[in-house]
Amino acid sequence: MNFNPNLKIDEIIVRYALLLVVGIVAGVLHAYWMIPVVMGIFLTAVLGWCPVKAMMKGKKVTAS
Repeated sequence: MNFNPNLKIDEIIVRYALLLVVGIVAGVLHAYWMIPVVMGIFLTAVLGWCPVKAMMKGKKVTAS
């Protein structure tokens, strides 16, 4: 699997916005079980790499 960044800048910005919304909701509701979800969003935004997108692209290349 290729671990090079595969997200465009607009996708990264959307992930940061999603991170803020989910993080604030989790903090206000004291939903500590949402921390792994927030960390996953944070890591994909910071790294610029989405494993789902990488798998889909990999399958598309092997199919053609």
